[in-house]
Amino acid sequence: MVRSWPSLAGRAQLSAQLLGEVMLTLLLAVTLAYAWRDGVPLADEFVGTVGPAPVGIATLQVSGNNLSGKPVLTSRLPQVPPAPPRQLRVPTAPPVQLLIPTLDVHRAVEKIGVDAFGVLDLPVNSWNAGWYKAGPVPGAPGDAVIEGHAGYPGKPMIFGKLVTLRPGAQIIVVLADGTRQLFLVVSMRSVPADSGTPGLGAPYGVPRLTLITCSGHFDKKSFWYSERLLVETRYAGPA
Repeated sequence: MVRSWPSLAGRAQLSAQLLGEVMLTLLLAVTLAYAWRDGVPLADEFVGTVGPAPVGIATLQVSGNNLSGKPVLTSRLPQVPPAPPRQLRVPTAPPVQLLIPTLDVHRAVEKIGVDAFGVLDLPVNSWNAGWYKAGPVPGAPGDAVIEGHAGYPGKPMIFGKLVTLRPGAQIIVVLADGTRQLFLVVSMRSVPADSGTPGLGAPYGVPRLTLITCSGHFDKKSFWYSERLLVETRYAGPA
């Protein structure tokens, strides 16, 4: 069988076709190389095609009462991290007044110590509260302790209704320098009157406040309560 070769005109047409395909391939390669960088599209290619360019945080207007649920534009610019909270001054002035709004308590606070057996002394004025002066100042690191009389059955005194407090109730302690320290009730528990309480009045840890009063069975002969009620609170900052 005799093999025929394409004519001169055919060969020229084939060469031109191959040259065109090569040039198209090279042009496509160059276009892709300049339009994409490591898979990230150039910004100019998307301006005007997918909506407005993103705005900065400073120019974004957000309504505080917008309840529509529509998505809010966010900026692609790096956001500045929020400043750390301001370091509050550790209070050193002693407490002079105790306020419990839900119980209508607003009484003076006296400094008290302990007797030879380690039992808390009582305030000179039975209607006042007593702050354990060897412990932390309310609002300073540690467990500040304030006690008060419960009174007698049917005759409540300053802390007679302390047991009715609920979690979240506010306790405000006014210091001698005029500042107010806010505490929120966390929990309460009763312990035997003759037992010790580990950590009570500790001068370390997060700022907190413990209120103490009498509870449990009342002995009419000895005028003695069988238990002590401890109301534990957490520090919520200056009031």
